[in-house]
Amino acid sequence: MNATQTTTRRLIGFGAALAVTVPAALVLAGPASADVPSGITGELQWMAAEEKLAHDVYTTLGDIYEVNQFDRIANAEQQHLNAVRTLLDRYDVADPTVGDAVGEFDDPTVQKLYDDLVAQGKESLAEAAQVGIAIEKLDIADLEDALATNPPADITAVFEALKRGSESHLTAFTRLASGDTMTAAQNGTGAQYGQGRGQGRGQGRGMQAAQNGTGAGVQNGTGTGARDGSCR
Repeated sequence: MNATQTTTRRLIGFGAALAVTVPAALVLAGPASADVPSGITGELQWMAAEEKLAHDVYTTLGDIYEVNQFDRIANAEQQHLNAVRTLLDRYDVADPTVGDAVGEFDDPTVQKLYDDLVAQGKESLAEAAQVGIAIEKLDIADLEDALATNPPADITAVFEALKRGSESHLTAFTRLASGDTMTAAQNGTGAQYGQGRGQGRGQGRGMQAAQNGTGAGVQNGTGTGARDGSCR
């Protein structure tokens, strides 16, 4: 069973049981291969759908609950999706999310999962936090499966960064589940982090630029602090 099949099986089971900041510049970490490696097409397309799933669920729940985690992590998930889309373009792989509005998915399995997750999240803020936890655990598991196939260096760099982001998001939602909704200052919008633009640190290139910020750095965020992890 390949990694994509494993992911599909996990996703279907995940949905039944319920009845994740990366700038695009990150892909400069390694050169693209001349040919698309075996299995990479499905992995990239699946990851794009999964990042859009996270973004769309958090965007929808963010319209319901006035807590920082959903809006900020939704913005981070959009950056994750953009990074994957850059890889799709680099390897000339069709983007399965193009043209789909928030809450719309071409894959019926992903569409059902979105519907189920949103329905659960609407029940209460506590349930919404559990939705976030479940999504991030799913992302981490799927990224680990993909990384285990030893993809090319550029894809590995992106997937490793996405995994770190998902781990940070998991921390944020775990805190939300415990009742910690965070203040603006705790989220890094106060003076301690300035405007979160990674000032004076955005001149690096490749991975260093991605980690230290060119206006959207992984570690220093875009106005969201490292304490709750929503900047990743």
